[in-house]
Amino acid sequence: MNPLVLAGLLWVAQAVALEVKVVLPEQGVDDKLKAFAAKSEALLKEWEPKVAEALGFGAHPGEVHPAAITIIFREMKGVAYWDGKAIHVATQWVASHPEDSGLVVHELVHVLQAYRKVPGWFTEGVADYIRFQLLEQGRFGIRLDLAKMKPRDSYRVTGWFLAQAEAKHPGLIRRLHAAAKQGRDIEQAFTEHCQGRAIDPFWADLAAAAPVKK
Repeated sequence: MNPLVLAGLLWVAQAVALEVKVVLPEQGVDDKLKAFAAKSEALLKEWEPKVAEALGFGAHPGEVHPAAITIIFREMKGVAYWDGKAIHVATQWVASHPEDSGLVVHELVHVLQAYRKVPGWFTEGVADYIRFQLLEQGRFGIRLDLAKMKPRDSYRVTGWFLAQAEAKHPGLIRRLHAAAKQGRDIEQAFTEHCQGRAIDPFWADLAAAAPVKK
């Protein structure tokens, strides 16, 4: 094989090999936390390229795959968050929800998004779309009431809505990610990709088609 081609292949392999640094508390580390941490590390390594593929990551200026991600388990309020340098996970949550390791995929999406001046409901909705539609295979774990819910409710509700829209108009998530990275209006990009249907009319159509609750 041509040495230049081989060197290129080696560079690609190295570029996608993610290093994950796990930081555990100095005390109180039980088997449950160790298992959760190990699963989280495996998920981050497996899903970084999958999340990138779903977003169309790498096609926009400045988008570079992370060489390493640190995940810190510690006592804190809340569940988990990405602070721009590391993923933080609450040990209390792990203790009461040892099956919820998929939360790190939600945070991984934020690592790659790095959006600026984008509505929070959209940022969180995309993260939950990837977690629950792709990782959890469509199991969003919520009871839908489209008459009361709204597409901008964020997290799982918005994630579910984006899943419906993506199914009808493939490529939507990538289009919206591109708009976010380019600083374009998210809702306008949605309308353009969905053949002129804006977010609210799209939601209204889903609500009209939903079974009537008795």
